[in-house]
Amino acid sequence: MSRFNDGWIPVNTDTENSEKSQRDLIKARARYLEDNSDIAGAAIGGIVRNVVGTGIKPQARTGDDDLNKQIEALWAEWCRAENCDITGQQTFEELQALLLRRKVVDGEIFIKKTVNRRGKFPLRLQIIKSDLLSQYMITAPKTGNVIRSGVELDNYLKPVAYWIDKKSPDGFIQYDPDRIPAGEIIHLWTRKQPDQIRGISDLAPIIKRLKDTQDYLDAETVAARIAACFSVFITTQDGTAGKIGRIGNTKDPENKKLQSLRPGMIKYLAPGEKVETANPSRGMANARDYVAIQERLAGAGLGMSYELMSRDFDKASFSSARQGMLEDRKTFEPMQRYLAEHLCAPVYREWLDLCVMAGLLQIPDYYENREKYQACDWVTPGWAWIDPSKEVNADIIALQNGGKTLAQWCAERGYDWREQLEQMALEKETAEAMGLTLAIHTPITVQAALSNHANAAGGGEEESEEEDDGTKSEDQEQE
Repeated sequence: MSRFNDGWIPVNTDTENSEKSQRDLIKARARYLEDNSDIAGAAIGGIVRNVVGTGIKPQARTGDDDLNKQIEALWAEWCRAENCDITGQQTFEELQALLLRRKVVDGEIFIKKTVNRRGKFPLRLQIIKSDLLSQYMITAPKTGNVIRSGVELDNYLKPVAYWIDKKSPDGFIQYDPDRIPAGEIIHLWTRKQPDQIRGISDLAPIIKRLKDTQDYLDAETVAARIAACFSVFITTQDGTAGKIGRIGNTKDPENKKLQSLRPGMIKYLAPGEKVETANPSRGMANARDYVAIQERLAGAGLGMSYELMSRDFDKASFSSARQGMLEDRKTFEPMQRYLAEHLCAPVYREWLDLCVMAGLLQIPDYYENREKYQACDWVTPGWAWIDPSKEVNADIIALQNGGKTLAQWCAERGYDWREQLEQMALEKETAEAMGLTLAIHTPITVQAALSNHANAAGGGEEESEEEDDGTKSEDQEQE
C-alpha cells in the first residue's frame, strides 16, 4: 500500500458470489458490442472463423476400415440440419460456430441431448441460452443438494443437474424450472477458478476498451460531419435585418428549427449576435493512432495479433506477419481441442450408442468393447501459409526425414490422410489406364535414377565418338 494505490482495495471472496451479480450485466454489454461494434464483431468473427471454419470432423479408429467408413458415412448424414438440430435449421458444423460464438460472447452455452424416436437418427441437439438457468432455486426438493445459479451441486462442486426455466414460443419465461440431469447437458464454458461454477464472457477484460473506442469514433464522425458543413452567418445592424434575423432564428426556409449545422446553410443573426466556434486541434492521424493502440491492446486481451484484429496488413513484414500468425494459432489450437473434447466427442459417443441401439450399425460386441468402437480422432480446419513455397519445402524435408508423418501433415490442413491416399491411388490408377505416367506418381529416387541413366547414355555416345577418332585422354590411357 502506498499513496499511489491506497484507493485500490480489491476483495477476495467466493468466485460465484462475486460473479453472479455482474454476470448478466457483462453478458448484456458483450451482446451489445457484438451487434453494434465493428471491432468486437471482427474479433469474434476472427475467432469463430479460425477455430471452427468449415467444421471439426471425426476419423473413426475402430481398427476395421470398412466399419470406419460406414460410421463416417452415417455421421456425415446425421450432420445435416434436419437430422442433428432439434429445430431442423442448422447443420452440425453451423452449430459448432454458433456454440463457439455464444461461449465467447455470453461466457457459456448449454446443449441438451434429446432423443427423437420418429426419425432415422434418434439423437437431436437442443441449444439452451444461459439466461434460462433458474436464479431462484436454492435447494433441490428431493436430493437436498445445494443449487447455485441454477446448477445443482454435490459436496465437491460437481454438477449433478441443471434447473432450467421453461420458455414459451412467444418469448415468455415460465418460472417453473425443469431438473435436467447433468448427463443430458453439455456445458461449454471456461473455468478460471477452482470454485467457479459458471462462465463469464471472454470479452469481459476488453469490454470497456471496445465501448470507449466506439464512443471515440462516434465523436470523431460527428466532428468530421460538422467540419464538412460549409455555412454562412450574416450579422445585421439595422432593424429590418433584425426582423429577418429574428425570423431566421426560429425557422429555416423549410420551416424547420435551426438546431444544427447543415451543408450550404445561410443563417441570419439578430443585431448584436455573433458566431464563435470551437475548433478542436485533432485530426484523423491522431484518431488512427488511438484506434490502432486500442485494437492492439484488445487483441492482446483475447490472445490475438493486431493484424487479425484490425485486418491491417499493409505495414506488416513477412517475418512479423508469420510470427503473429504462429501466435494466433497457439491461441486457436487449444480452442479447437476444447471443442473437440467437450462438444464433439460427447456428442459422437452418444450418437454412436443410439445408432447401435436403433440398428443403424450392426456391431454385436459393441457394449463389451465400447471404448474400442468409440475411438476417434478429430480433424480440425487447417490454415494457409503466407509463403506456401517455403512452408511446403520445409514440410517435404520433415516428411522425408521422419520429423513429421503424413497423418500429422494432413491434420494440420484439415484433411483425412486416408482419404488423401485413396484419392492419390485413384488418380494414379486412372492416369496409368490412360497410358500416362505423371511425375507426382513417380518416386523421387526413381526420377533421379532415370535422370542419371539418361546422362550416362548421352556421355557414352560422346566417348564412343572420341574413340572412333582414335584420340584418348591421359586418364583413359591410364585406365
